[in-house]
Amino acid sequence: MCGTPEKISLLREYGRLVHDSSASLALISDGDRPSVYTRHVLDSLNPLAIFREPPASALDIGSGAGFPGIPLAIAWPETAVVLLESREKKAGFLERAVRALGLKNVRVVCARLEDAGGDWRVGPAASVLVRAVGDLPHLLGSAARRAAPGATWVYFLGGGTDEASLISSLGVLGITARVAYGAFGGRLLTGSLPAA
Repeated sequence: MCGTPEKISLLREYGRLVHDSSASLALISDGDRPSVYTRHVLDSLNPLAIFREPPASALDIGSGAGFPGIPLAIAWPETAVVLLESREKKAGFLERAVRALGLKNVRVVCARLEDAGGDWRVGPAASVLVRAVGDLPHLLGSAARRAAPGATWVYFLGGGTDEASLISSLGVLGITARVAYGAFGGRLLTGSLPAA
């Protein structure tokens, strides 16, 4: 799904762009710069194991440096990907990266998810991606307004995450969740969003 020479070349170029721009824009920590591919690019591809086929569309909430949205957009060229990033400098980097990589299936939106009445309009997302962003129950509650009923959501679990309490807090909102293992060994939390 993502192993063609063209896609591998794009993933390498993207990793180089993040590495080279990270110091000035704080895209990733300085300690992560030498391992940008394994810690960030490959980790971003973990959801490939969850989807039988690429979703029609994906909303990457709090995209930051473009993880996981840009690597997945490279792997899924037919998927319309929205990179949602509220910080202007990072959104500017995303715009430059998307242009440099020639990704026609990616749109960058500089806004907050909660700005539902804002001027950014996207069709209901078939999937929602959350990596390294805060309050998951709150985010998924807000994302339900931007997603198609039953949209698949994916959350990247960190090492210290108490997934049992997270699953319980999601259950209070009527959101079911399960732990899954990604294509490159990462642990993910995933489920379907209820209708908003």
